[in-house]
This record gives sequence, structure tokens and C-alpha cells, in this order.
Amino acid sequence: MATKKARQDYICRVRYRNVLPPVPYAPKMITIPSLIERHVPYQSTSLVEQTPYSLTMDQSAAIPFDKALVDYLDAMESNPEEVSRPIEQVAEEDEILLTTPTDGQGNNGMYTRKPNVTWLRRSEYIVQETRGVSNRKEGVESKFAMSGAAAKKHSYNTLQEQIAGVENTFKQPDVHTLQHPQTKSKAKKIIPLLPDMQCWENIYTIGQFSAEPADEARLQKRRLMKEDYDTSKRPRYSELDATDRGILRPMVNPHDPEDTYLVWFLPDGESTKRLVNQKQNPLQGLSEDVLTYNAVCDYEYKNDAGSSSKYLLISIHDDDMGERAVYCPIRSKMVVRKKRAQSAKFKYLDDYEKPNVLTVTYTK
Repeated sequence: MATKKARQDYICRVRYRNVLPPVPYAPKMITIPSLIERHVPYQSTSLVEQTPYSLTMDQSAAIPFDKALVDYLDAMESNPEEVSRPIEQVAEEDEILLTTPTDGQGNNGMYTRKPNVTWLRRSEYIVQETRGVSNRKEGVESKFAMSGAAAKKHSYNTLQEQIAGVENTFKQPDVHTLQHPQTKSKAKKIIPLLPDMQCWENIYTIGQFSAEPADEARLQKRRLMKEDYDTSKRPRYSELDATDRGILRPMVNPHDPEDTYLVWFLPDGESTKRLVNQKQNPLQGLSEDVLTYNAVCDYEYKNDAGSSSKYLLISIHDDDMGERAVYCPIRSKMVVRKKRAQSAKFKYLDDYEKPNVLTVTYTK
């Protein structure tokens, strides 16, 4: 037998209506009794008077209470003569308590202050705050890499000491006595470090690749020369095949404006030879001929402009102005990783024109 499913909503039609006639008289003010008359008046009882109210105190809002001080203040108000009376002479058996504790040394080399009586002990909290000092003396150099005399020299308390401290920074240090505070390695030479005003306006970022950015042809050449090549010494592989001279170009997917990525370009064979030669012989310069770069891989990137780690780009120059080192700040860091290929279902999203070749010309 088929049954009908019950519904949870209903429709009700109003069949009977009761239309009241208008009020035959004008409205008037009605006297409403006060609210006080509606309730029973409160009457206190002896039980209520004898029951103390509970006082809930928050431990975090408490303050230390010194009962001895309160008793002293109360006694000063009620009987000041008794409180301010000179103290009588201490009994002879209690005079030993007024003597200074003697210093002693335990078996572990710790200095302690022993009381003159055996039954007098410090409380647990006082003992933790007044622990003895170890007999072993640690030098200041091990903590601050600075001797005690040098620490006093770095304290500029007066104006004259501050002026003298600034003047001392212009003195040329002795390279023979200069050494590292921890490794004790001696200095070989001193090179002035100055800001690089030519590159100061340029924006540099650290590019960190999740995998080797070289293409397969470069990796194959590295495998062949790996047997008789020391990777711990310079020049590195990236300097020999111009991988360190690659170019990252930003791209935007026209089908999805939020899909932004980077295209990695590396120079071809002829351009690689020119770039490597220019790096090995920087004084010869680089001709203004066109350099050709080919696309290698697409990378997703994450730019960390607010990185807590700060870096400096330092380069050493030796020209007519002498040997010097210049630095330029690096204010951001970028982490790149290979972009995953689209599945066959979403392959159409990558169906658009991408640059495969770049031509670059270096000008003086």
C-alpha cells in the first residue's frame, strides 16, 4: 500500500473574520498603580544581618601585606610612648644572633655564609636568591669577546670620553695586532669599506632556487668535467657556463590575471663564451653585440620583502683610487620553484603565446 509523504509546511485559509466596530467614546487617561505597590516591601532579618558577605579576591590583583608594619602603625596611633621606648639590653644568650655570619667554603668550591648557631636556617626563598658564587672565575673575553680593560674603553660616560671615542674610530688599527675575537685568526690586510654610490639606487634581491637552475646541456657538461674538478674552489660551475648570468622575466597568464610566474632564460653557446670571457677579464669590457637568451623553465615565486635577515652586496675594486671594498644593501629575498605542468583537462589554460628568445645588448 502506497503511503503519502507528510509535508512539514502548511497553508491555512482564513474563513471567518471578526470585524469589530469603532470605539463609541473618546479615549481617556487610565490611572495605573505604581510599581512599588505591586511588590512586598523588603524587611531585613537577624539571619541576614549575621551572615557575612563573601569577598572574592583576584590573586593577580593582590598586593603584599606586611602585618608587622600595620601593627606598628596602629601601635603608634594608640600608644606611641610604648613603641618609641628605647630597646632594653639584649640578653646574653641572644647576643650571638647579632654577630655577622662567618664565610665558609664547601666541598664543591662554593662560598657560603654560615650562621653562628646551628639551629638558625634561611628560608627556602632567601636561599635561592642568595646563592653562593662559584670559586671558578670566568674571563670576560669568553662572554663578550672583549677584555675588561677594553670594556671600560667602550663606556663613554662624559662628553670628553664621547669625543675621544669618535676620534679613535679614525685611527688606523695595527694589522699585526688585529685578530678575530673568537678564532684568534690574524688579519692579513685592511681594506676600507665604503657605500657604493653608483649602484645604491638599484634594487637587488636574493634569488633562491629550489633546484639547480642550469639546463640539461649544462648539467651534462658538468658531469663530464666533475672527475677532475674541485667544486670547493672557484670558479664555480655557474661561472664557467654563465648560469649566474641568467634572466628572470615576469609573465601573466591572459586567461587568469592572478596567475603570475617567472620565465628563466639562459644564454646560448656563443653568448655564454662572451659572458664568461668578460667575467674573467673585466677590464676588457663587453662589446655592444646582441646576446641571445633562450627560455629554459617556468618558475613560481614568493617574494619576501620584509625579511628579518639583511644582506649586503660587497665587491672589491682595485683601480686608480686604490684598493677598496664597496657595499650595497639587499632589501628583499625571492624563493622560486619550478611551476607544475597543467593536467590534460586544464591544458587549454597554457595555450597562449610565450616568449622563447630574448635579445639583450649591454651598453656602457
